[in-house]
Amino acid sequence: MIPHPSRSRISPHRRVAVTFLLAIASGLSTNVSANTREIAELPEDRKVVYSRDVAPVLTKNCVACHNASSEEGGVNLETVEKMKASDVEDVLVPGDAQKSRLFLLASHAEDPVMPPEDNDVSAAALNPVELALLRRWIDSGAEIDQASGTPAPRQWQPLPSSLQTVYGSGMTPDGRLSVVGFGNQIRLFGSKSSEPIDSLERHVGNQPQPAHDDFVQDLRFDSDGRRVLSSGYRNVKLWQMAPFEPTSIPNIDRNETLAIAMNPSGRHVAALSPRGELSVAEVGMNRWRWMKGFDVPAEFQSDQPPLVHLAVGPQGDCVSIVWDKTVRVVRIDGREPETMDAAHPITSMIWLDRDRLVTGDASGKVNRWQRENDAWTSSELAVSDQPIAFLCSAARDDAPLVAIDGSGKVAQFDAAKNQFVELGKLPAVPASVALSGSNNLLWVTAESGALGTFNLSDKTFIEVAKTDPLAAAQHASDQWETQVGERLIAAHDASVKQAQSNVEAEKKSLEKIAGDITAKSTAVAEKQKTVADAKKAAETAQAKLAQARDEEEAAKKQRTELTATVKQLDASIAKLTEQLEALKKEKADAEQKLAAVPDAKKLADTTKTLSEASDKAAKELATKNSELSNEQTALQLAEETKARGQRRLKRLDEELKRRQQSLENVKAEQETKQAKAAASKTRMDQSPATDQPVALTASGTRVLTRSQTAGTWSLWTGAGDWLGQLPELPVGGRLVAAGDSGVLIQAADGQLHALQASEQIWKHQRTIGSATADSPFADRVLSVDVDPSGQWLATGGGEPSRTGELMIWNLSDGSLVRRIESPHSDTVLCVRFSPDGKTLATGGADRMIKLWDVATGTLIKSLEGHTHHVSALAWNVNQRELASGSADETVKIWNIDSGKSTRTISGLKSEITRLVYVGRDDRIGITSGDGYFRVYRTDNGGRETNAKLPGGYLYALGANRDGTQFIVGGADGVATRVDKSGKQLQELVAGE
Repeated sequence: MIPHPSRSRISPHRRVAVTFLLAIASGLSTNVSANTREIAELPEDRKVVYSRDVAPVLTKNCVACHNASSEEGGVNLETVEKMKASDVEDVLVPGDAQKSRLFLLASHAEDPVMPPEDNDVSAAALNPVELALLRRWIDSGAEIDQASGTPAPRQWQPLPSSLQTVYGSGMTPDGRLSVVGFGNQIRLFGSKSSEPIDSLERHVGNQPQPAHDDFVQDLRFDSDGRRVLSSGYRNVKLWQMAPFEPTSIPNIDRNETLAIAMNPSGRHVAALSPRGELSVAEVGMNRWRWMKGFDVPAEFQSDQPPLVHLAVGPQGDCVSIVWDKTVRVVRIDGREPETMDAAHPITSMIWLDRDRLVTGDASGKVNRWQRENDAWTSSELAVSDQPIAFLCSAARDDAPLVAIDGSGKVAQFDAAKNQFVELGKLPAVPASVALSGSNNLLWVTAESGALGTFNLSDKTFIEVAKTDPLAAAQHASDQWETQVGERLIAAHDASVKQAQSNVEAEKKSLEKIAGDITAKSTAVAEKQKTVADAKKAAETAQAKLAQARDEEEAAKKQRTELTATVKQLDASIAKLTEQLEALKKEKADAEQKLAAVPDAKKLADTTKTLSEASDKAAKELATKNSELSNEQTALQLAEETKARGQRRLKRLDEELKRRQQSLENVKAEQETKQAKAAASKTRMDQSPATDQPVALTASGTRVLTRSQTAGTWSLWTGAGDWLGQLPELPVGGRLVAAGDSGVLIQAADGQLHALQASEQIWKHQRTIGSATADSPFADRVLSVDVDPSGQWLATGGGEPSRTGELMIWNLSDGSLVRRIESPHSDTVLCVRFSPDGKTLATGGADRMIKLWDVATGTLIKSLEGHTHHVSALAWNVNQRELASGSADETVKIWNIDSGKSTRTISGLKSEITRLVYVGRDDRIGITSGDGYFRVYRTDNGGRETNAKLPGGYLYALGANRDGTQFIVGGADGVATRVDKSGKQLQELVAGE
């Protein structure tokens, strides 16, 4: 048996320490180790087989880090071919172990030794025998004995009975049934008893076998509770409720039959014709075992024959026939019928054994008939002043004899007192009764159609059902849908309000932006005016500067010319004394003119002043131009922001309309749901629990009823748990006869159907994959889920440290619908369909959560935030919230629309193993490795329940639809039914 790895050991991220070739691949030389490990000596004739002796060792200690998804150092040790194809050439040298790095580093003959001591994948150094096997295999040529990827053959041994770890549990939506995996066994429970209702077993030949060879990993009911899905090592099994199997009886023409009956065991059936022809057959045979004919009154063949009762003896070798006051006994070995006459009309009759017959009559008395020496004697006992309506007993010596009169009074025969002792009175006039031989429980149907039980021991009556359980279940489901619809409407209404708020906020933002644009436009206009004024001032200053420079240049030129003239005249004065007077006069004139010319310094100062004024005006113009450019840029940005806001407003408006339409759709759906719930309530109120006599089979452990309104059949346990509808039984039929081993039902078309009670209520219907042969699953299937429609099955698993496996299957035929390739980079640990079945959430050992479109298999989005593997997922009924649990000891709440975590619940002290939402509430139920069941609020993170439960390390958690009950189980092989406060309601035991 392959031991189950703790889920806390599946680590998606390992340290590099496991790769013995990382140093080689990095160009580092190896060194001879001084601590070479001991190597055992093998017998010379010991042949080493790769699949048996080598591959398991490498898988356990090396492949975790040297595989296709994580080729540490460029080395893959999954197969021999991949070893040879590694980046390092001398990983494997067939024929020479001393040259093979695989052996040298594994034996610690060279460094770096492998696996290193500080590895975190629990890899152990090879022991002496393993090293000897590895060496001989390499020295022998490293031969491969099987095709790559084919699983090594396994010799399965019975799982020790002490290993009953509960990894999986489930509950029907209405909570009526629970399923628990104890080790490799599966048990079904009701809510009325801690004892199992049934065991899910396979049959190999005539030998029952446990549900799985290996541990049961996960369990799931479908929506109506008639199918159970279980997963184990490389396979998934489907179990179907099938409590009855069709069997054979001779053809019986109902038009030619006056009465039909079965004996208490249900193994024989008798039919009486109006002509006095009695035929008896064994159920399962299509021919009559024996037949007798006798004279009957002519009125038997009239249009209105008398009421005739048949009772078949325990061994099927005698039949009693009663009409009015006459009792006629016909025997297989008798030549003539035996006739007895009663004092009063006979109202009921049963056989105790082949020589004892009991009848009840209209006077309220019971006659006990005894046959001795072919003669019948009777003793009369008074029971009531009302007619005896029913007589009940069971096929065992110590079974009680019970009489029920027409008013509902129940009396039991006391042999010591030789009289009937009154036990009590039924609350209503009974329409039918049947006694369960296993627990002395009297099953009663009332004329109103109610179903109940009367306990002969404590004389108490319990009403089991007043209405048809199927109609009640349908109404409960419809009512639940309306309540969920209210949550959806609230969620959609909140999203519409949020969308409206977003639109209003965007409108306000756009209004503000429009105001900013107006202000910026005004600022731009003002800046443009100041630029124009500055430009005009700059031009005026430039013109004045130019004029001043022209004047300065002219004055400079004139000054130069006049200075030259003065110098020339000075020279002429020296030479021309005679002309002195005249020249003085000219000189005086020239000096006078020179004095009139402006001062050069003054002109330079003026020019400088005007130049500075011009420069200042130019700078002012540049500043104004820059300010204008800035304002124009700001205006452009504001207009672009406005355009973006308008586009965003359009999207938000479209989103608002979409959400409003969704809200309208949900409201319309809610109206439909409410109408459906109202209609189903009307049907429930008008549908009695049964309109047929109650039928007990399998020693009273199974109870069969039929609802007149729907015409459908229901099965109950002997403790009063409703197991479900039986659609395979004739719809609209009526119960003709019943016995311990089966029933006889007449269909609406008049045809009789004989049905034999099968040994098990749930039968193995189909297996997907195989633990011992080819399988689509590489390793354990760790999680399964069924979509709300009951059409699709999702499976998650895969080999540890490899790419995970995720597949969707058609439940009707077990065919593969879709395999999603490489869904996670490590094992898929949990799969859950959304409440509408459109999205599949998966969590993996790679710490990731992924959402997939079920219809197409495409990835919608990934949610990242956990720091260890994701071990549990649960959807809120509002379809907008997902909860995830992890080995990092936290629970995260995710907003599906945004893909963001809205809350982290921490401080849980151990790995989270399972999660369920508590009904429609914003509450989450949690199990973890510390043995506690907890309930937290998801809106504020507050803890409401913190209950320590039996079971040790808790792995399993199932819940009913409204979150009032949970099934919790763990490593100690104990499962417990608790309420949401953690109160223990039942401890469920595996039984034998």
